[in-house]
Amino acid sequence: MANLSVNIYNVRTPEGMKDYVTFLPYEYVFANGLVPEAIIGQLLRPLQPGEQISPAIFARNRIFVDFMHSVITRHAPNSDDFIAEARHQQDGYVYIIDQRTKTPQGTVPPEDIVGRFSVKDGVCVAASYEQNQAHKILSDTGFFQLGMELQACLLDELMKLRKMV
Repeated sequence: MANLSVNIYNVRTPEGMKDYVTFLPYEYVFANGLVPEAIIGQLLRPLQPGEQISPAIFARNRIFVDFMHSVITRHAPNSDDFIAEARHQQDGYVYIIDQRTKTPQGTVPPEDIVGRFSVKDGVCVAASYEQNQAHKILSDTGFFQLGMELQACLLDELMKLRKMV
């Protein structure tokens, strides 16, 4: 799985029309609706023709951010890459690095550090995940990228949610 596709849906709300941003495909949203956890954020104004979504016109959705971190908490420690890094690190922290970063092996900007887990003796310490408050869901280099395994888990869990009508 490559980067997830970002889709914009114009939704009628009690406050008026809003442009919501999500990873969910049209067919899924049409059939199941759009739950708050699946809304990455909203556009602060409509896009102009040819304009890309940028941090200046995007507001993240805290409900989505919390959901994303809950998925990371549950799934990252079970991934092969995480287990290998924890064994290598032995004691300290294993960081979840946003894959959009230009310097994954060097100094990673704070906005590209998603969070971290404590490790002891090469094993993840239970309930040790700390999200990085400085991480940006959308930066000048694009939307966050968790890597193939975690993005697949995120999309899978989002698609399991159902709108309660």
